Amino acid sequence: MDTMLSSNELFSLLSPKDIQGQLAAEVKRSRVEINGWKRDTLAEKSGVPASTIKRFENSGEISLRQLLMLVHALGLLDRFDQLLNNEIEGMRMDEYIKQNARKPRVRGVK
Repeated sequence: MDTMLSSNELFSLLSPKDIQGQLAAEVKRSRVEINGWKRDTLAEKSGVPASTIKRFENSGEISLRQLLMLVHALGLLDRFDQLLNNEIEGMRMDEYIKQNARKPRVRGVK
């Protein structure tokens, strides 16, 4: 009897390197096929250097911040919604911002 795996189960079998490669491929596909942009265009719109985009598309290596900048410029940021959904579901935006605001640093008293 063959057992079918769900997409979540299949995804969990991938290594982080495999997932990096899939993310890079999806960003490139979106850049080229959906938006018709060259790397320089995405670099201008995202603020991420074209050389970093090239490295990411070829190796999957990029910082989280730069990945989010690329995804935002491509209009794909909503795909990260599931990662954050449990934490902010049912919370008003002002509550979320207040809860996650940086606390001022307090230096030691002499």
